[in-house]
Amino acid sequence: MKRGFVERALLALLIMMPPAAVLANAAPVQSYFQQLKGLRAEFIQTVYSASGRLLETSSGEMLMQKPGRFRWDYRKPYAQTIVADGERLWHYDSELEQVTVKRLDQALSSTPLALLSGSAPLEQSFDIRDGGSRDGLHWYELTPKPRKSDEPTEFQVLRLAFAAGEQLKVIEVVDAFNQRTRLELDKLERNPSLDAGLFRFTPPKGADVIGDVP
Repeated sequence: MKRGFVERALLALLIMMPPAAVLANAAPVQSYFQQLKGLRAEFIQTVYSASGRLLETSSGEMLMQKPGRFRWDYRKPYAQTIVADGERLWHYDSELEQVTVKRLDQALSSTPLALLSGSAPLEQSFDIRDGGSRDGLHWYELTPKPRKSDEPTEFQVLRLAFAAGEQLKVIEVVDAFNQRTRLELDKLERNPSLDAGLFRFTPPKGADVIGDVP
C-alpha cells in the first residue's frame, strides 16, 4: 500500500468540521457536519488509476473526534495504524516496523482537511454542486476554487454521498493526477463515546521512529 494513497484517504475522511457558512445547495451537508462531533465506522478503501484501473484495495476501522483527532487501523492487506493526536500525525507500518511522525499542521497543509477545517467559510474555498442521485445515494461535489500559483492543490474534487436519512456512505477524492480514492463506510456510528486514549500513540518497542518526534 503506497503511503500517499493512505494519507489522502485518511485526510479526506477527517474533513468533518463545521464551516461558518455554505451555499444554499449545500445546506444538507452543512446540517450533517455542524452536528458531527465524531465518527466510528468500518471502511473499504479502493484506489483507481486515471484510466479507471483498480490499483489497490484495503480495509479496516476508523475513528474520528473533533478537533483534530483520528485513528485508522488498516487490517487488510496488512496492518497499519495512523493516529492524529491533535498535534502530530503518527503512521506505523508494521511490515516495515517503522513509525513516521509529522506535525499535524504540516501534514494537512494542502489537503481537503486544511480547506474544510472551519478556518474560513466553505464557499470561500469551494464551488459546491448538488450532484444528484445515483446508485441509491445522493451526491455532492466540492471543487476547490483557484488558489495562488505557489499554493498547489493536491486534489481536484471531493465527492460525498449520503443514503436515505442523511447517513454518510461514500467519500471520494480525485487527486491532481486523476487518481481516485474511494471510501465506502459501513456500520457507521455518529457521535459515539470514544476513549481519549484511542487518539494517543506510543511507538512499539524496537520500531524505527523518524520525523518530527516530540
